[in-house]
Amino acid sequence: MSWKRTILIGGIQGEGVASTGINLMKALSGIGYYTYGERKFSSRIKGGNTHIMITISDEPVTCVTSNINIIMAFDHETIDENRHLLSEDGLMLADEKLGMEDAAIVSLPLTKLAKEHGSPLMKNTCAIGFLGKMLDIDRGVLEESIKRSYQRKGEKVVNENMLVLHGAYTTQVEKLEGRKGIPVLSQSKQEVMMLMGNDAIALGALMAGCRFVAAYPITPASDIMEIMSRVLPDEEGLMIQAEDEIAAVTMCIGASYAGVRSMTATSGPGLTLMMEGLGLAGMTETPLVVVDAQRSGPSTGMPTRNEQSDLAALYHAGHGEFPMIILSPSTIEECYELTIDAFNLAEEYQCPVILLSDFNLSLSPQTIEAIRYRQPDINRGVIAVEKDLMEDNEDAFERYALTETGISPRVFPGTKGGIHKVTGLEHTVTGRPSDRKGNRAKMMNKRNRKFASLQDQNSLSVEEREGKILCLTFGSNWGVLKTTVKDFGLKVDIAHIARIKPLPVDQLKKLFSRYSKIVIMEQNQRGQLAGIIKQELGFHDKIISLTKYDGEAFRTKDVAAQLERWCNE
Repeated sequence: MSWKRTILIGGIQGEGVASTGINLMKALSGIGYYTYGERKFSSRIKGGNTHIMITISDEPVTCVTSNINIIMAFDHETIDENRHLLSEDGLMLADEKLGMEDAAIVSLPLTKLAKEHGSPLMKNTCAIGFLGKMLDIDRGVLEESIKRSYQRKGEKVVNENMLVLHGAYTTQVEKLEGRKGIPVLSQSKQEVMMLMGNDAIALGALMAGCRFVAAYPITPASDIMEIMSRVLPDEEGLMIQAEDEIAAVTMCIGASYAGVRSMTATSGPGLTLMMEGLGLAGMTETPLVVVDAQRSGPSTGMPTRNEQSDLAALYHAGHGEFPMIILSPSTIEECYELTIDAFNLAEEYQCPVILLSDFNLSLSPQTIEAIRYRQPDINRGVIAVEKDLMEDNEDAFERYALTETGISPRVFPGTKGGIHKVTGLEHTVTGRPSDRKGNRAKMMNKRNRKFASLQDQNSLSVEEREGKILCLTFGSNWGVLKTTVKDFGLKVDIAHIARIKPLPVDQLKKLFSRYSKIVIMEQNQRGQLAGIIKQELGFHDKIISLTKYDGEAFRTKDVAAQLERWCNE
């Protein structure tokens, strides 16, 4: 069994608590450890409690563990709210200015040392120093991490942080002496990266050739537009912060029609505003990629908490009927890979593609093995070329030609002979508006037979453990599920689904037929994925829903208890 420790660092929001944890994670990743960080913060700029939980392991780690080994507190609330999560041999550390020292809490001179060597704001660096000393991390490793973080603020700030770090390493705290640190790694160091899901999505979009992004800021999707705003100018691309989500999605439709690979990123409330745009892309058969980083709803809900409750709305999205694809990454690597797939599928099938993430997957930093550079395959679909177009006839190009596959050749504006009409109204093969019933039926059938070939593409990942039951999930739950069955030694087969629409019916039927029980694990109240599968496949007598909807991620011990109970029934 792998070695694991979980640390919780908490304090007042706006004091750099998250950056403290991320700097520690970077240092640990640099010496060969794998880390996973789960953030908790309020929907405000400053004030209130925030914390980051970090699990450290000598093997890849995909969620935080149920018990915490160390709590580092900058405020009272961090101790009050989280001490019940502490393991039996756990340790609570607190800034001595809080006056919280008792038999269970060790006080550290965080603010005092920071004042002596720099500024009270540098107590974060002091905390990293004490944690690094406790974990037996070489001080030089932390120095490099801190230098990279603060070098943009100038040499004076860097030097002061170095003094604060040194002060923590040289200060003796009797209650901490003799505690075991992290084990020395014997294996050769792998090349690793530390990414959030949003980072990987932005990287995937860039590699896929996305050169236009229009979006409106919204948690937890905003990082995507911020990253793209920095990198697109160097690639002759453009990121526009639109006035709202309606403008963002229609800008992307226009850019995509012009031939530019385009994307927008949003969350639940923004997605609601984009529904009419999704229908427009469906009717005009214009490629469109939309990232939905789910959060707790409805309305504003809990913007900084995890949930997977947009699925049902997206599966039946928009008024009327039109083809749409929903992809659901469950790992950082899949965030990258499925983003590339999203752009290819959008252009191949000429339809909207939703990349369905969730809060924890979007914003949880994680150490992974480095994604190797490889120029991805780019599939732009069926594009009419000039030599195949009729010239000098402004209404002759059949942009919506009735084909066996349902996919018609498209053309980029300015191509000679490619003039056609584009409208949100029902239309003929050349785009001319028409409400004739015969034409309507033909066009509806054409659009909705596009996905026949998608059924043959595998969209399930299954790990077999000779179990009696199967547990199926999607999104960030996959990391929790994998860790649960491994750490608790459960004989449960597990799977996650990467394409939810169109549902891989044949693959699911074949898989489900092997089990007496199918547990579907998801973060919403009504069991939305379970409901969709029952609607499309049946299996009502086999399917059991495992749901959670309090805004917190699933915890391994709770999942293990439920699965064990169902295994023993």
